[in-house]
Amino acid sequence: MALLRTILKNTTQTRLLTAAPVKSWQHTVSASTFGIKSVEANRAKPLSNENFENKNKRLQRPISPHLSIYQFNSNMAASITHRFTGLAQNGLMYGLAIGAMVLPASFPHYLGMLEAAHLPLVVLAGKFLIAFPFSYHLINGMRHLVWDTGFNLTIKGINSTGYVVLAAAVSLALYLTSL
Repeated sequence: MALLRTILKNTTQTRLLTAAPVKSWQHTVSASTFGIKSVEANRAKPLSNENFENKNKRLQRPISPHLSIYQFNSNMAASITHRFTGLAQNGLMYGLAIGAMVLPASFPHYLGMLEAAHLPLVVLAGKFLIAFPFSYHLINGMRHLVWDTGFNLTIKGINSTGYVVLAAAVSLALYLTSL
């Protein structure tokens, strides 16, 4: 199989380099543009008992950047919030499902107990904590759909739509809380 690939590779390169007549603009372009460029393997021999980090230092290879080198900005916060709201919705769904299976009484029983406790601020806060992940994830998902069409992909557009999404999500969550 490897022999077949080598033969096909060599004949393809030859055909690509010699099939078309040379035009005036092709004199300035290297042959590797029209063929497959070969890459040499690393010929550096490993030292005995050399670990990965020492080999990379010896060969002067760059280290991959870590999150700590980036300046934290609003778009990073929006992305992290989008992920966490998705996880919160998933956790809420599984929590309600497991609670419905495990708890001895039904949902209306526990809702009646909560209403009988007369804790309106706790109920409002709970409703907001349920509504915000849904509203943020929904509206930010729409923002991503707009990005998929190619609109607002500038830094200014990304930052401004991030603030619009946050304001719209809080507004929608407050509206859903008031129901």
